[in-house]
Amino acid sequence: MKAGNARATFTHRISAVKGKTRSPLATAAIDEIWRRAAARVGFQLARTGDAYATSDGEGGIAIGATDTLDDDDALAQLVFHELCHAVTEGETALRKPDWGLDNVPEHAVREHACLRVQARLADRFGLRAVMAPTTPYRDYYASLPRDPLLRGPADDGDAATRAAAAACARFDASPWREPIEKALGETAVAIGIAVGVAPGADRHPLGFALGSPTESCGTCAWLYEGGRGVAVTRCRQSAPANGDGARTARIHPACAHWEPIVDCRTCGACCREAYHSVTVSMRDPVVWQEPDLIVRHGARFEIRREGSRCAALQLGTLGGSPSPPAMGSARQSLAPPDAISGAAYTCAIYENRPRPCREFEAGGRHCLDARRRVGLSAPPPPRAP
Repeated sequence: MKAGNARATFTHRISAVKGKTRSPLATAAIDEIWRRAAARVGFQLARTGDAYATSDGEGGIAIGATDTLDDDDALAQLVFHELCHAVTEGETALRKPDWGLDNVPEHAVREHACLRVQARLADRFGLRAVMAPTTPYRDYYASLPRDPLLRGPADDGDAATRAAAAACARFDASPWREPIEKALGETAVAIGIAVGVAPGADRHPLGFALGSPTESCGTCAWLYEGGRGVAVTRCRQSAPANGDGARTARIHPACAHWEPIVDCRTCGACCREAYHSVTVSMRDPVVWQEPDLIVRHGARFEIRREGSRCAALQLGTLGGSPSPPAMGSARQSLAPPDAISGAAYTCAIYENRPRPCREFEAGGRHCLDARRRVGLSAPPPPRAP
């Protein structure tokens, strides 16, 4: 938003009347977190006495100097808001001063959309409240529904909701997501937010034993967003045989069943003993593209197996060359996974792989099942009574 001296004076008067307290975000360490985040997405940050928060359309963002801000404002909060404006307005707005916006009534809907994006991203880390704006738009932000991408009592129509939903979709698929979510996570840790975690607790909020103190749910392979209705952050490790996992939060500490993001090259579980058959349609291109790997059983087609494994599976070493694809006799060099150090699994027909393989989701429910079946992941963890 464009915010000059007049607006800064107005918000100072609001603070003076309401007697707001200092923001927990107003620390040098958190300032540095957001300086790094801004730099990683391509912005140079500066402080100024002439504006509350502004962008120049040339890669610069200026935030009011500390003595010009309200007591409950902080650099982190204002930088995050400006980045949310950039996300909401889209790539062309990066070349426009103040994202092409001004403090005029006709731009209010764009501000509303930005605040919905801001709430949505902050919610993932339990930061909606502390990342709240202290401008006259605060009441709008405070009245947003639990899911800020749904219409609520404060909404003046569908335009803000639609714009925010489109912006969040762009953000989730953009390279900005990693640095901004990293900054949000670090901010949450810095101010001690850990929803559902009591100080000194010896159990994960879902009842599991705690794991590495340097990791969190946010870095675990089995964190996902889903469930009926609005997608929320959940734990796949806690899911029953059928149904969704329990809700969790990215900033929760890692449990004892934490695993890094799955690397298919060091896993290969779905192509090994985890499954005994890959059935393909007769219309699947692999039938004629890879005829030597197709076995027909009446009207049913399958990918040929070599022993308990897919015949297209290649085994090599990380940093080395894979073994030749097995097309004839059974390969004797395929040792059990725990007997191989630095194994690298690849697919000889990856570009032509059949539809079931293309649709197999790395990190999904079936992926976790496969890893458990071959011993790469632990059985379903016990839950505290």
